[in-house]
Amino acid sequence: MVGKVVENLDEDSIMNPGVIADNVGDNVGDIAGMGSDLFGSFAEATCACLVISASSKELIESQAFYFPLMISAAGIIVGLVTSVLATNVMAVNEPAQIERTLKV
Repeated sequence: MVGKVVENLDEDSIMNPGVIADNVGDNVGDIAGMGSDLFGSFAEATCACLVISASSKELIESQAFYFPLMISAAGIIVGLVTSVLATNVMAVNEPAQIERTLKV
């Protein structure tokens, strides 16, 4: 009921500014939460792999110990290249180009 500026509005009416703010907050929270969960899982898996490989003398001697770090470094480089492609090379000038750019 908070934020109603006009009487007789439905609880989820788009005319209610509180509904707009609630929807925006929900979307931001969902995206930020998923991103942080994904990063946390990736970092935990990388650390677990490093800990397990550190217990093997053969892996340390063969330099295979660095494989999880190389995977992470490659992911960072691919992320940077993808960001440059999406923002500069395939710029979105009209709504019809959004789907194509996201898919590429």
